[in-house]
Amino acid sequence: MRGERGYTLVETLIAIAITGFIVTILGLTVQQFVTVPEQGDNHVDALHAVQNAAHWVSLDGQTAKSATGGAGLDLTLPDNSIVSYNMSGNSLQRTFKGVSRTVAEDVSSVNFTIQGRVITMHITAAPDSRWSISENQTYQVYMRPTG
Repeated sequence: MRGERGYTLVETLIAIAITGFIVTILGLTVQQFVTVPEQGDNHVDALHAVQNAAHWVSLDGQTAKSATGGAGLDLTLPDNSIVSYNMSGNSLQRTFKGVSRTVAEDVSSVNFTIQGRVITMHITAAPDSRWSISENQTYQVYMRPTG
């Protein structure tokens, strides 16, 4: 067994350092694969909530003959029926003919202002997540002409 040698301390330390570097890089890569899609999903959820609220307010607002705003929105349609938008917890609710439905969730604030025949909606959606993700938009809807 003459000529057989083991690893020296320097060779062992270099091998440990290289292995540690590779494990660190792999750990960071796995973290990115997990967190980036989750963060993107939360941003899409916030954007979807804002856009869905804008869709419904726009749909009803364009047919409304009159409106009153503030923290909520009341729209009077041509047949004198009322469509109301109000917050319930962190959800924006649409009420029409006694039936309520959620049009947007994770809404942290909404405000409606009426100026002339224009409805302006300021809305912020912020889903629960470990990041401070929020979507803040302002939409304007032009009501039907009077006449």
